[in-house]
Amino acid sequence: MNRPLTRLKKPWPHYIQTSVSHYCKRTIPVTLESDRRNHTLWSSAAIISPTTINGTTTDTALPAVLAANESVLYSIHDAGMPWWATIVAGTLLLRTTMTLPIAIYQQRAMGKMINLAPMIQSWAETLKVQVAKESKQQGWPYQKYQQELQKQYKQKVNSIYSHHGCARWKMLLLPWVQIPLFVSMSLTLRHLTAYPLPWLGQTSNLPAEGLSDGGLAWFMDLTAVDPTMVIPVMIGAGNLINVELNAWYARANQSKTQKIMTNAFRVLSVAFVPIAANAPMAIGLYWLSSAWYSVVQNIAFKIPRVRIALKMPLLNVAKKNKNIE
Repeated sequence: MNRPLTRLKKPWPHYIQTSVSHYCKRTIPVTLESDRRNHTLWSSAAIISPTTINGTTTDTALPAVLAANESVLYSIHDAGMPWWATIVAGTLLLRTTMTLPIAIYQQRAMGKMINLAPMIQSWAETLKVQVAKESKQQGWPYQKYQQELQKQYKQKVNSIYSHHGCARWKMLLLPWVQIPLFVSMSLTLRHLTAYPLPWLGQTSNLPAEGLSDGGLAWFMDLTAVDPTMVIPVMIGAGNLINVELNAWYARANQSKTQKIMTNAFRVLSVAFVPIAANAPMAIGLYWLSSAWYSVVQNIAFKIPRVRIALKMPLLNVAKKNKNIE
């Protein structure tokens, strides 16, 4: 026969009470914080969930990327850093580990391209003579001569670049990594700040704990916009400096298309200021850190000692042949 439960006549020993009390004080808050954080991570993964279109379920890797970004930020924040320092440190960490190696590889290829400019210019003069001779023999009009000259010139340039291991497609490697990183981190911070977007809606009821007072100086609230416009202007300035540095770097062999792209990026750099002015400070701080990281990187890549240390060719900039392109 089971005996009924009765109240203990004697209290638990003091050391047991102390242990239980210590366990509850230490474990319950940690468990609640862990549950809150896991909810945040998984809710960020639900920003873009699998959808069904015409009976077919489509999935995306973006939720996993956003959750991974949040995990990185929380790991840095748990080390004792305030949120503003967490965002800056996270930016430096991701840029250094993910984009810097590709930027170095790309700069090696670009350095070869710039140093091949004298050879290409020499070939341009040779092609002009050869195509002019052929044009005279065939009786081509001047327009046909120009078209054939440009065609052979581009073929020769691509052949030279390919032979020396600096094909033009290598210039696209960095944007293919940097742009997705930029977008995913912006969406991650947008979720942490509970900042609504018209096409995504509200991500959560409340921002992550500590973001509302985890800033510095005049931007203590990282969930609010910058009322002084200092950060947005600095973001625009950093982006514009990067455009000018890259344009200066490749000025010897810029095609017409590249010049158009450079001008477009100049316009976007200025247009980005009002966009940043309407973003919460957490996102603005990330954009600012990323932009000026690129400024320092681009300046460093032009220092001869740095180029030698990173096995980049030293630059011998030559004037571009304007008679062909």
